Amino acid sequence: MYKSVSLILVALVPQFALCANILAVIPSASYSHQIALRSLWRELSLRGHKLTLISPDPINDKKLSNLTEIDTHFMYEIIKADESFFGLTANKLTIWNTRSSMLSFFSETAKHTLADRRVQKLIGGEGFKFDVVLLESFHPEMLAFGKVYNCPTIIVCSLDVEPYFHHSMGNPSHPLLHLDYVSPFFGRLDFLERLKSVTYSLYLAYFEKYVELPEKETNLRTYFPNVTETITDLLRDIDMLFVYANPVFLGARSFGPATIDISGGRHISPVKGVPKDLQEFLDRTKNGFVYFSLGTNVKSSQLEPERLEALKDTIKKIPYQFLWKFDADMPGKPENVKLIKWVQQNYVLSHPNIKLFITQGGLQSIEEAVENHVPMVVIPCFADQERNAKIVKARGIGKVVSPDMIVHKGKLRDDILEVINNSSYKEAIRKFHQVSTDWPMTGLERAVWWTEYVIRHKGAKHLRNPVADLPAYQYFLLDVIGFISLVMIAAFILVFMTIKYIVSLQKSNHKRADETKKRK
Repeated sequence: MYKSVSLILVALVPQFALCANILAVIPSASYSHQIALRSLWRELSLRGHKLTLISPDPINDKKLSNLTEIDTHFMYEIIKADESFFGLTANKLTIWNTRSSMLSFFSETAKHTLADRRVQKLIGGEGFKFDVVLLESFHPEMLAFGKVYNCPTIIVCSLDVEPYFHHSMGNPSHPLLHLDYVSPFFGRLDFLERLKSVTYSLYLAYFEKYVELPEKETNLRTYFPNVTETITDLLRDIDMLFVYANPVFLGARSFGPATIDISGGRHISPVKGVPKDLQEFLDRTKNGFVYFSLGTNVKSSQLEPERLEALKDTIKKIPYQFLWKFDADMPGKPENVKLIKWVQQNYVLSHPNIKLFITQGGLQSIEEAVENHVPMVVIPCFADQERNAKIVKARGIGKVVSPDMIVHKGKLRDDILEVINNSSYKEAIRKFHQVSTDWPMTGLERAVWWTEYVIRHKGAKHLRNPVADLPAYQYFLLDVIGFISLVMIAAFILVFMTIKYIVSLQKSNHKRADETKKRK
């Protein structure tokens, strides 16, 4: 018995022996981005690490005694003036101006966060010690925290990251295969789409180098005056990259060993109870119900009146009950609609009576739908959602309705009824769930293991893809190709001159012979 207890204690020692000080900086005022990473912070804290978290959505769990949170919820008040970015009016953004709008939003987030007096104390560095810093990808200027504390840095994101992160890690990129998450293209592209994709990639490279990174550099110089490195230096010094890159959903892509896919329901927590009236509503919908939510960023109350009326008129003609996440009162609410301001989405999607999920197409919402085998109708609003919607359609797990098509009531109604009544969508999403989650580790387990790997080895530079350090002329073999080309040209010229000389010599000999004959 004592031997068994000893073996158990020995097995537990590694888990508790590694107790590190971790700084996590996730300042974006977007609940969906925050909730996607919350399980990682909780798990790191439960494993004995001392975690300091900067977030506008603190966990506030007293059970996590070694979690210190710097609450920056004030960011939600600051961004209210820019709420139109998150509304359906955002569909007026194009791939050419979406990144500039995002830059403005995230740059303001960084400025207000870094100016906070509590964060300023961390920037000062006195009295603090951290073994690793985890940073949200939208704010590369905050990589400077790694220099302040002389510790490794890990970039984390609830979706894919900007191309310059992949370049800095040496991950292969191709303008037709590895598109930026804002790009609306997916799958096999026709010629016009390929032309647009390549043009956009060139534009994005220009925008990042001459607009985005210089603005991040300004923030770096303003709020980290003692850090001498440039943004480019900080990007090259990243130890590891955590991204959403499920190969079954997004398509296969080659990554270096320091880039880790953390997809796989990492944010989905066990379902809890809901209000009694909501539970009764869900239970009595024996014919089934439809859940309609445009996510945590898009406010349904800000829909343009024409679109809102079209939605109401469409929904009231469909023979199913609707649970609609709506943040205000709704005049003229259809009788088959129940409004709710907030609900644990996973609970609703796991209910046996659900028939369909109408969603904006955020990755976390799609993950929850896949987890619960609920087919979708996607109404993409902004950022990566248009691409996600096309992937949902391509995988056969849902249909897509553009925001502009909402006013065409027949299109939305037909798509809703098609997905509900055609069992192929249900079968496709059940199969998709099987193949997209059949991995030896969950996304959360991978994120925790690799975070502790970086802590154990005080970094992960040994995993860095050497491609990242090659200058462009070496990566594309321009010097080798140039040298071989010169040798071939020189050889061609030599052969040409030799032949020319031989021909000339022969002509000269013939001429001499002819002249000799004439003399005779």
